[in-house]
Amino acid sequence: MKKGLVRVFVGTVMGIVLFAPGYSQDNKIRAAAGDKYVISAKAGGINDIDGKVAVLREAGTKGYLAKGDELNIGDKVWTGTDGKAEVLLNPGSFMRVGSETAFEFVTTSLDDLRLKLGSGSAIFEVIADDDFRVTILMPRTAMALTRSGVYRIDILPDRSSKVSVLKGKMFVGAQSKTVVKSGRSATVVGINADVQKFDKDDQDALALWSKGRAKDLAKANASLQRNAMRSTLLNSFNNRGWNLYDSFGLWIFDPSRSFWCFMPFGYGWGSPYGYTYGFDLWNVRMPRSIYSQPPPNTFRGTGTVAPGSTVTPPDGTVVAAPSNPRWHRNQGENGDVAPTRREPAFMRMENNARSNGDAVVNRGGDFRNASPAASPVFSGASGAPSAAPTSAPASTQRSEPSAPRDNAPRGGRRPTPDR
Repeated sequence: MKKGLVRVFVGTVMGIVLFAPGYSQDNKIRAAAGDKYVISAKAGGINDIDGKVAVLREAGTKGYLAKGDELNIGDKVWTGTDGKAEVLLNPGSFMRVGSETAFEFVTTSLDDLRLKLGSGSAIFEVIADDDFRVTILMPRTAMALTRSGVYRIDILPDRSSKVSVLKGKMFVGAQSKTVVKSGRSATVVGINADVQKFDKDDQDALALWSKGRAKDLAKANASLQRNAMRSTLLNSFNNRGWNLYDSFGLWIFDPSRSFWCFMPFGYGWGSPYGYTYGFDLWNVRMPRSIYSQPPPNTFRGTGTVAPGSTVTPPDGTVVAAPSNPRWHRNQGENGDVAPTRREPAFMRMENNARSNGDAVVNRGGDFRNASPAASPVFSGASGAPSAAPTSAPASTQRSEPSAPRDNAPRGGRRPTPDR
C-alpha cells in the first residue's frame, strides 16, 4: 500500500516538474506586475496539445512539446499518429495541425509570418489582409493567406497540396490569379490549380476539433474581466508592449483555462468560424492617450522628404521615409513632414473589407453592411480619433459565444475612452 502511494506521489511530482516550465515565465511576469492576466503579441506559442507532439529545437535538443511551450524559428515539429496541436500565429490567428504532420516557422514577423508545412494536414483560422499575411511554404508550392477565413491544407502522397476554403477566399496558382472561394478546394502543383467543390459538412476529427477550439476560445474571450484587464493593458502599453498599429489585437493568457485567447482592438469582431468575441479593447475604457498615440517611428521635420530616402528625427534615430501605401505624408504650411501610417491596423482591415466586399470578422462575418459608426475615425498625423462616440453599447459579455451566423446584426457605437 505504501509503495503504491509513493509511486503516485512520485508520478505527481514528475508531472508537475515536466508541466511547470511552460508556464513558469508567465507566472513570474504576473507575480512581478501584480496582474491576473498576461498579454502578448508574439507568434509561436503552443496553445493546446492532444497526444504526442515532438520537437527538434534549432539548438539540436529533442523532446516533446507541452501546452504553454513556445516555438522559435527553425524548431522542427512533427505530430504522432494520435497527435494534434494548436499554435498561435498573429494575434487572432491559429494553426491547428492533425496527426503525422510536420512543420516549422521560417519567420515569426507579425506582418509577414512564414512557416513550412512538410507533411500532414493543418487548418488555419486567420485574421489577415495584404499587410498582415500568413505564408505557407509546401513541398511543391507556396501560398499566402491574405483574407480572413478558415482554410485547410493537406499535403498529398505525391507532395502536391490540396487547399480547401471553409470560409473566406484564397488566391492560388500562377501569379495567384486563381480565386478559390468558400466551399471549394484546389489541388495545387506548382503554378497549376484544379478547383472543385467539396462538401463542408463532411468533417473529420481535425475539422471538428478545430471548430470546437474556436468556440472554446470565444467563450474564454467573453469571460475576460474589464477591471483586471485594465491594469495589465496599461502596464504593457507603458512598457511599449503593444500599440494599435502592429496587429489587430492581443493574445490574452487566461489563467483559469490555462490558454491564450484573442482580444481584438475592433468592436464587434468575431472568429472567422462565426463565434462573436464579447470582449474587446473598447470594453476596457482605456485612457484617451492610448487611442491617440502616434504610430511607431513617426516624426516631424522640415523640408521635402523623398519616398524611400532616410531622415534623422530629433531623437537621432534614422528612419526610412515611406514608399508604400501603408504610409502617407502630411505637409503643413511650413513644409513640416510627418510620415505616418494612415490608420491603425484594425481600422484598415475594416475599411479594406468594406471596399473589397470581403466576408471577414464582424458580427457574424460580414463588414459589407456594417454601420460606419461601428469604428472610430482616425485622422491626422497623430492618428487620434477625429470624433469620439458619445454612447456606449450594452454589455457584450456572455458566458457562451453565439452560434455562427451569416447574417448577424452589425453596427453599434463604441464606448467613449476615458479622458
